Amino acid sequence: MQVAVISRDDSLKRQCRDALVALPGRRWNLLAASPDELVPAADLYIWDWEPRMTLSGVCGAHMLAIGREEAGKVLAVLPLPAVTLLLKPIDPDALRAFLEQAGNRSDALRQDRDAILDCLLETALRLQEYDRERMNFLARAVHDFRTPLTAVNGYCGMLLSGQLGPLAPAQQEVLARTLHSIRRLSRLATALFQWSSGVRVGLQPDIREADIEECCRQALHEIRPLAEEKSILVEVDLQAPEQPLRFDPAQVEQLLVNLLENSCKFTPRGGYITVRGYSSFWERRASVSPDCISMERRRGSSPRANAYRLEVSDNGMGVRPEHLQSIFQEYTSYGGGSDRSGSGLGLAICKRILAEHGGRIFAESGNKGVTFVCMLPFIKAGDGGSRDAEHGSIHLVEETADKA
Repeated sequence: MQVAVISRDDSLKRQCRDALVALPGRRWNLLAASPDELVPAADLYIWDWEPRMTLSGVCGAHMLAIGREEAGKVLAVLPLPAVTLLLKPIDPDALRAFLEQAGNRSDALRQDRDAILDCLLETALRLQEYDRERMNFLARAVHDFRTPLTAVNGYCGMLLSGQLGPLAPAQQEVLARTLHSIRRLSRLATALFQWSSGVRVGLQPDIREADIEECCRQALHEIRPLAEEKSILVEVDLQAPEQPLRFDPAQVEQLLVNLLENSCKFTPRGGYITVRGYSSFWERRASVSPDCISMERRRGSSPRANAYRLEVSDNGMGVRPEHLQSIFQEYTSYGGGSDRSGSGLGLAICKRILAEHGGRIFAESGNKGVTFVCMLPFIKAGDGGSRDAEHGSIHLVEETADKA
């Protein structure tokens, strides 16, 4: 099935690519074009809506990615049965559902299903609006919650430092534990705010040349109280990258804090955590076959590294193979309270951060312990995305990284 993305935004093309990779059972061919270029022939068109854009003379099914303020104008101009509307920033689950529906639609059933489909599409649009309102509310609530939390953190710090008078050892211990809990709560509030703000406005990373070792030092300083509380040994082995690394320092620091905090949570008392980093070759090309996603891979290792591989390993509880993907999903759980499921947002935020940098995160686990692997691609100065272009089309990118 031919899918054409007409947009000036590489991130939309990347979202469509990732959504198609997640839909096995059909051969997809993803094409990309700018609104100023000749529109390629396709079965499904995904338009990044612009006011002067026209769909006349283009046959096939259509999806329009629009801003909320444009929805009313677009509905007045275009008949709803002809198009599917997606509110920006696009929700990955909604995009994947619409693409799956478009792929499964057959000519024989099209007329009978159009009426039902129209209702479903209109309902989906309303649900997207409600979800956006929910995220707006969450962002405002968490923002208001962080202010008094910061004040309490400061007061506890003043008391522990002795600025307001001496304290008995028992009082110092209680205050230290209180401060530790407040900081954990502050990190949770920060994660919620980042998640809600990112979904709400589609925040973009501030990518520039930065020092990965400095990010790691800051992250280790942040989680030191957690490690010391359980007598966990943290070892770091970071090799210098073969090329200058360009990334958002604040986001990558948050990525490391989330991974280290997760490992501290599930590592037993007296255990260990290892952080490794080195340049590596990351093979990403793949093709899609009719029955499943098959991979065309280079068998030999490349002498030229194209990414920096970060590994965070621990000797805590392992993860069953069937759950290695779901732990990165937000608000999901596959077991009891002692498992490593993604019942929070830490690992989901890690996945988003790597995606915004054109990289990827995945987990490896055996009988004991988990290794989280982050592939951070080398980005050249002036390159704003991870678009893999060749003759005007973009290729599907494999969701698997080679082990070094």
